[in-house]
Amino acid sequence: MILSSKNNQKRTIAILPIGELSQKFLADVGAFIAASLDAQVILTAGIRLSSSTYNARRQQYYATQILQMLADLKRQDWERTLGVVDVDLYVPELNFVFGEADMKRGVALVSLARLRPLGSTEDSKALFIKRAATEGVHELGHTYGLRHCDNSHCVMWFSNTLAETDRKGLLFCATHASQLAMAQSSRQGS
Repeated sequence: MILSSKNNQKRTIAILPIGELSQKFLADVGAFIAASLDAQVILTAGIRLSSSTYNARRQQYYATQILQMLADLKRQDWERTLGVVDVDLYVPELNFVFGEADMKRGVALVSLARLRPLGSTEDSKALFIKRAATEGVHELGHTYGLRHCDNSHCVMWFSNTLAETDRKGLLFCATHASQLAMAQSSRQGS
């Protein structure tokens, strides 16, 4: 399913659900990602989460191993792939991560597990979508070579809390917007 396409762009970002996730939710997240990255976003068929990525001692899933799964599934016609999963993720040096990215392979991963707000009102559903999109754009930004930002309102700010994710939102600061444009145009020129 194509979620958004502007100007017949060649740049395609595939959202790949891992586990059972709402297609409507992913479509809403994908629409934000498409607008933020000025790209065509497609929703792909989902895959099952491998039990080999689970660390029983930590009671979390190892993000780097899931990124490897995504890299193995990435198609050539997808410039980037974003995996979305609803389990708690970790990397060895941190207690948890909202997501992780691999620039060289053009794959990123975002976890919904810690992004869900309390309650089930329309406002909380909208906030959940915005948080997932924000962290998705952040991780995809890393796949274009963008580093963390010192501007707490830039999407590339490193979020350690939900308050930081909510504050930064979906927009790139001027510096990162310029770097993203350069990265995207150099990719299209190759």
